[in-house]
Formats: sequence, structure tokens, C-alpha cells
Amino acid sequence: MNSPNELFAALMDDAGCSRSALARDILELARARGHKDVRCDHVDVGRWLNGMTPRGEKPALIAEALGRRLGRALSLSDLGFAGGRPLALALSFSESRDATIRTTQMLWTEDLKRSEFLRMAVSGGALTTPMARWLVSPPADPPYGTHASRRVGIDDVDAIRATLRMFERLDHQFGGGHARSAAVQYLSDAVTPLLHGSYTDAIGRELFSVAAQFTYKTGAMAYDVGVHGLARRYFVQALSLAHASGDRPLGGKVLALMSHQANYLGEYQDAVDLARGAALGARGQATPRIRAMYAAMEARGLASIGDKRACLRMMKQAEMNFGQSAGADEPAWIEYFDEAELQDELAHCFTALRAPRDAERHANLALGESSGLHPRSRTFCRLSLATSYLDAGDLPRACDTAIEAVEAAGRIKSARVRRYVSVFDRRLDDFGRQRSITEFRERAQTLMATAS
Repeated sequence: MNSPNELFAALMDDAGCSRSALARDILELARARGHKDVRCDHVDVGRWLNGMTPRGEKPALIAEALGRRLGRALSLSDLGFAGGRPLALALSFSESRDATIRTTQMLWTEDLKRSEFLRMAVSGGALTTPMARWLVSPPADPPYGTHASRRVGIDDVDAIRATLRMFERLDHQFGGGHARSAAVQYLSDAVTPLLHGSYTDAIGRELFSVAAQFTYKTGAMAYDVGVHGLARRYFVQALSLAHASGDRPLGGKVLALMSHQANYLGEYQDAVDLARGAALGARGQATPRIRAMYAAMEARGLASIGDKRACLRMMKQAEMNFGQSAGADEPAWIEYFDEAELQDELAHCFTALRAPRDAERHANLALGESSGLHPRSRTFCRLSLATSYLDAGDLPRACDTAIEAVEAAGRIKSARVRRYVSVFDRRLDDFGRQRSITEFRERAQTLMATAS
């Protein structure tokens, strides 16, 4: 039996709003938003007051309708709905552009409020339905926007893109924990009004594309600091935004990020499935470098499963596709996947396959090509290299390389960096007490204490 929703009841009292009046407000908003199938009356409001949780579009409509009467924005937590079905907020793919805008706006608002339910665990299997719906969804209608007075132009889009690049640099250099909150604030304050603005088809597609990129980057920051359930909500919303932009390869990029995270969390088959979904959904539209990235993600999952033959096949495909990218017209968002990134992915695959010589070769190639502007990536690569030395039986060299990694990491705020170091440290337990191990652990202790 449901318990009365005291928060919702108190807000209705504060607003001096009857059940019938709220139902009318919700219906008016629904019609204005084009949701002609929404039904609501005083009986529904009574059920919500008695503890039932509204579904579909209704939570957002309730928050807006009651918020207007109170003169302030309301969140799901404010309404007392966060303990029920809205726990699934932002975990559903949507073909509706209007629904996507409302859900992403609510996600950013709840994130800024630090709503605890957003940080609850979300399984890799929960991403199967959004992936499947994206795969079978028809092309999005042109994003003409609303009839709002705010006219969005290319300068607005360029401003978002430039800000995104700034946050990407901060993330690469200092970790996801350094500026994630500021990124969410920017999405809420600067991007939301533009999504609600008026724009041409061409500008609208660019706007939704850069909004998708900004959203998945913010999700990747959450992933980097270990808030995985929140990251997955951002990724799902980025998938919906990418769909609204009409960019299938960009949607595949989001699935590739989901695959990367699933592999990190030990959900290896989910990682393979998500990478395959990315390639399938973008088939015929993805450029060579994008196809190489998809293949590399699938190879990572296959390596973790231990399917060496399939992994080697996908690594070869990744190299072949990347080789075809020379001179190709590639989108700006795939520029990060350069020679260093490809070699690093291959090194990680060979590390998982316990093939130390191949892992060493590719890790050194990656380090030779990579930039000092990406210390986190170089830390991961050095620790992969250190692991290859360990697998080859060269303990002193492994520890020396791992020390280089932790010293270069500095104060990067990254749970992933700490985990890489911890995994390597546990491997050292098999080697007893040796001077090189002691020295590494003394150096690593400082990083583990400060990089939070």
C-alpha cells in the first residue's frame, strides 16, 4: 500500500491549488507542448497525493505547472517523486525532441541539486532498451525549434562548441572531478535556453549535435570520478540529443562510451553488445576513423571476455579502418581518436589478453605519439606498459614505469586513475617484499591520498 505523499500535498497547499485546478493546468501545458494523448483529472491528482507515482510526461508537467503557481522551479525531489518511478529519470531513449529537452533539463537541474537518487547504481543491462530503441528509430524530424522570441544563430552554437573544448581540456589535464559541476551549470544556464529557442533546420541540427557532445562529455566526467549511475543517465540523454540532430555516427559514439564504461565495470558482454550496436546503427554513415573507434571498443570487450581470436580480428579491423582515414573528411568530435589513442586501445587489449610483448610494443607507440596535454591518458598507458613488464617477469622495470605514471598523474581528480594504480598494486602482492615494490608503494600512497 502506498504512503501519502506529504511533500506534494504541502506544495499544493502552499500554492493554494485544488486537485481540479492542478489537473487543468497540467492539461493546458500538455496541449501547449503537443502532448494530445495526456489525460489528467482530479482523481489522478488524488492518487498521486496518496503515494502513486505519475508516469511518462506527467512528472515534468506537474513540476512545471505547480512551479508556475509557486513562482519557482521544482524538482522531482521537491515533489516527493524521487523515491518512486522517477528513479528511472533520463534512462529512456526518446524520439520526441520536446521530451528530450524536458528530460535533459530536469537531469541537469536534479544534478545541480545533488539529488541522491541520480547516483544510484544502474546496470549495464538497463542500457539495452535505449540502444534497441535508437537502432530501430526512424530519422528525426527537422529540429525547427519553437516559436520563441529567442533566435538561435551559428554564433550561439560556436560559443557552446568553444566552451565544450575548454571543458574537454580541463578534463584531460585535471580529471573529471575538476570542473564537472561547472559543466553542468553551463548546460543548465546557457544551453537550455537555446534548446527552447527558435532556429532553422541547419542551425537546429548543429545545436542538438553540440548539446549531445557536451552532455556525453559531462557524463564521461561523472564516469571518471566513479559516479557511474549518473554517467549512464547523461549518456542516454546524449543518445536522444544525437538522434534529434540526425547524426547517427554521433549516436554510435555515445554507445561506444557506454561500452567503454561497461568494460571498466566488468560488464564485458554488455560492452561488446554496445560497441556492436554503435557500428550497426551508424552503418553506411560512419567515416573510417569513427569505424576504427567502434572496432577498438568491441575489441576491448572481447579481450576482457578472453575471446582472443575475435579480439584480434577486431583489432585488425580497427587498424585497417584507421589507415583509410588519411585525407578523409572526419567530424571534429572524432579528432581525439588519433594514432596515439588507437595504439593505446590496442595496448589495453593485449594487456587483457596477457600478451606482454605486444602490449609493450603498442604502449610504447602510444606514448611516443601522445601529447603532454593528456596526462591522464598517458598515466593509463604507462600503467598498461608497467603491467606488460610485470607479465613478462621484469619486476624492477614494471615498478619504475609505474612510478613514472603516478608521478606524472599529479593531482588528477580521477577515480579511474586511482583504480588503475590499485589494480597494479594488487598484482604486486604475488612478488613478496622487494625494494622496488616498497618504493612504488611509497610514491603511490601520495597520489591515492590527494587525487580525489
